[in-house]
Amino acid sequence: MSLLAPIILLASGIPSLPPAPIGDEFPANSKGVAAIIFEFSDYGGRTATMRAKVNQASVESWCGAWSPSDATCATSREIDDQVYEARANCETGDLWTEGRHFTFAGPETENELFYGYITVKDAETGNRVGLSNSERGREFAAMWLKLCPMGWPYKDVAIEPTFESEDRYGEFMGHNGSTMFHHQKQHIIVYADPKPSIAGSIKPDTVLFRGWAVPNEGISGIAYTFKKGCDPAPYLVTGYDNGSFQLTLRGQAPVREGCKVVGYSDKGPNATLVFDRGE
Repeated sequence: MSLLAPIILLASGIPSLPPAPIGDEFPANSKGVAAIIFEFSDYGGRTATMRAKVNQASVESWCGAWSPSDATCATSREIDDQVYEARANCETGDLWTEGRHFTFAGPETENELFYGYITVKDAETGNRVGLSNSERGREFAAMWLKLCPMGWPYKDVAIEPTFESEDRYGEFMGHNGSTMFHHQKQHIIVYADPKPSIAGSIKPDTVLFRGWAVPNEGISGIAYTFKKGCDPAPYLVTGYDNGSFQLTLRGQAPVREGCKVVGYSDKGPNATLVFDRGE
């Protein structure tokens, strides 16, 4: 298991996160050439760290998007050796990048333009970082989610196989014959009433998804597959929630041999999760 002690202690029975997103773009809002993540360590842990560099493929992608008619674009741009780095403590909510220290500050609740986005505070001043492109708050929040895809720091919402809350703010949804409940404040989807065929192995309040959702925009995080007698197997999923009758999440789901996860595939029933609000 690659996950460090804090998550193991808080999440008995839940294995380590799926492979880190090496090859993804380093989160940024600028129109500059994207740096590509080439190294990741302690994904989702106390010392989650990602490093990225601009490479030839990212230059060619940028040129195709911004200068499609310039045949010399990809060959005329120099590729520097700068390494971009960010690290986080997913248990405490701390984020470090560019020599600065930020702390997780929860969702934006006052500015309607950015309602629901993750916010961070400058640890030195205690001031919340604005979400505009100039203040770069959304960029730092994207770094946090890339390092800690479950969203909330574990000290605030512990990673456990089940989730119960007296604050039942959210909605019921149907999923493959089961009734689910989406705890919208915590961004957690649980089984409320599992269908009879799985009720013997999946109990009410078992977590199917946890992550982060911005109202009427994107939703991303970790979903789990279940097999009787095995630990839940996590995988990354993303979707777009516009408040319609269906919420759909997609990702490369675990492929098992027995209980062991031997790979990931975008085929099969677990690669697409559909939640019906009309059921």
